[in-house]
Formats: sequence, structure tokens, C-alpha cells
Amino acid sequence: MAVHKQYNPKSKTAAAQLLRRFRTNKGTTIGNEGCLLTSLAMVLRLLDQNPGRWSPKELNTFAREHLYYTPCGLSMVPLYADLVCEASKGEVQLLLKEEYLPGVAGWPPTYASTCMPLRAYRAMARNDRQDVVVMLKIGTYDDTVGSHYLLVDQANPGPQGDDDLAVLDPAEPLPSKKARWLLSDSSRSICEDSVIRKAWRETGVRELRLAGAWVFARWISERDAMLGGAFLRAMAALAGR
Repeated sequence: MAVHKQYNPKSKTAAAQLLRRFRTNKGTTIGNEGCLLTSLAMVLRLLDQNPGRWSPKELNTFAREHLYYTPCGLSMVPLYADLVCEASKGEVQLLLKEEYLPGVAGWPPTYASTCMPLRAYRAMARNDRQDVVVMLKIGTYDDTVGSHYLLVDQANPGPQGDDDLAVLDPAEPLPSKKARWLLSDSSRSICEDSVIRKAWRETGVRELRLAGAWVFARWISERDAMLGGAFLRAMAALAGR
């Protein structure tokens, strides 16, 4: 990555062109291109003890400087969850990750009502949820075009059994006329892009189907023996242990 950054800063490779697919007269925006990075910035804002230091722009700079991607588009997306840990100096870490496979034969669909991490999050007391954030991925498993990242609303993740839920979405139009922006709103909003809509249709993605779940937690104190203890206990309770 370091060599690529040094010797190929202005590449016009296919990867670089792909990142420019959304470029319009208004330029590339967080809403149409930076949902993963912005969601990770929101994770830090919610969990880091010094939240004021992280904005999407600041985290973007940090990611470039620490070689999570290069200016020409070479990216280490699978390691992006590590970005949160490195940026917070270990205070906020990835606790659990599940990825599902929309469009892959034989893979059963996963929804909020069947997603174990999300069910455990909903079962937690509200005060305990302040130390945990759940990031969801919707759309296609392939991140090239048809995927989108957002956060579950900490304050109101919705009741068990409900496949729609309130979310914090980097692509939510602002100012929003809705009191609560739902997962279904996010799906409809990003599918206004014809390329994304086509990718969803070809892979059989439904608007409330999940493609992945990431659970982030913070260390509450130096005396903690276990990261995300309340969440893990909720997971164990669901499993009947």
C-alpha cells in the first residue's frame, strides 16, 4: 500500500474510475460514496470518550495517512473495522461481525427479526446500549456498487420481531421531513440510483434484507475484564446459555 501510494498517486485505473462513478457537477458526496467511512465516524462519535475529534473528513484523512486506501482507489476495505480501533487507540473495538450473502444460492435471507446480533442489541437495557453500536450493511454482498452501510438507532432499535427499524443513515436527505428514518427509507432512497436498483434486482435483494452486521463496543473502564459484556450476555441469553 505504501509503495502504491508513493509511486502511483494519480492512477487512472479501473478502480479509480469506479470511485468516480457518482461524480456529478456537485462532486462526490458522503451520501453517495462515503457511507462506510461516515458510519465508522459515527461509531467513534457515539463511543469514543473524545467524540469531538472525529468527523468524516478527519477520519478520511486518518484513513489515507494510515494506508487504508490510496488516492487512486486501491482499498483495504476488509480492514476498515480496524480503522476504528486504531483511530481510538484501542478504546473502541469491533466485538462481533457477521456477513450474509444476498444473491448467493442456498444462503437463507437474514432480516432484523432473525439477525442474532441485532436481536441481542434490542434485548439490552437502554443504558447498556450506550456502550455498543451496531452497524448494518444492506444491499449486495459485493461492495463495488450495490451495498450501503448505516447504524442502528441506539435510542430506539425497535421491538423484537420487527424487520423495519430506525437507523442513522449517512445518505438520509437533510433536512428530513420524517421524525424517524427507517431501514425501508434507506433502501428506497439508495435505489433511486438506477445502477444500484439494477444490482439489487439481479441479486434478488429485498428492501429489508440484511447483508451484514458489525458490533462495536467501548471499554467502559480500565478494570473491565471483558469488552461488551452486556451485549455478550444478551447474546448468551438468546442462545439459552
